[in-house]
Amino acid sequence: RFSKEQQRDINMIYDSFSRFCQTTLSALLRTPIHFRVASVDELTYEEFTRSIPNPTTMAILNMDPLKGNAIFEIDPSISFAIIDRIFGGQGKSFENANRELTDIEIAVIESIIVKLLSNLREAWANFVDLRPRLSTIETNPSFATIVPPTDMTILVTLESKIGDVEGMSNFCLPHLTLEPILNKLTPQIWFSSISKTTTAENFTALKSNIENVPVEMSAILGT
Repeated sequence: RFSKEQQRDINMIYDSFSRFCQTTLSALLRTPIHFRVASVDELTYEEFTRSIPNPTTMAILNMDPLKGNAIFEIDPSISFAIIDRIFGGQGKSFENANRELTDIEIAVIESIIVKLLSNLREAWANFVDLRPRLSTIETNPSFATIVPPTDMTILVTLESKIGDVEGMSNFCLPHLTLEPILNKLTPQIWFSSISKTTTAENFTALKSNIENVPVEMSAILGT
């Protein structure tokens, strides 16, 4: 269903998304954040749901103007590290991380995901004017049926690290959702779109990348 060329473009899109997330989360959590695309694979929806833990954090996203939904799944260790950091902790995962989120914890994760959706929109900007919205959070993969089990999907796996806590996050994109724009997923479209961006847009992207560069500083008082 997906050509190697299309998978490479999706890899580039989520590579941009990863960099944007690093900047956003570093500012929110005030701790080192690492996101990197580990793999882009084609598999059925059933294979995806079998590959993730239960319970977990599954954000069901409306991908307007595209049809259907997508899923942003966050490893429980990463979810609890975010929650711990938000509540003033060191950003460590809980010892009993193998449990469902409480209502308060779900509200915290929802607020974080909503902030990351602007990064998702920016990452897809060269191909579609995406307006993603968070529909709901599910913790049991069995309750997150967005397409039939045998439907093909693209699974983007992100290596995620918050402080010393590591885990995998996943974006599951059904073929049904991506089908209207598959013909745009070509290097020609990608680079022609980049060449048409304005100076202001280029400056914004450059500024976003530079903000994530570590710089050593020293303060001298008096002499």
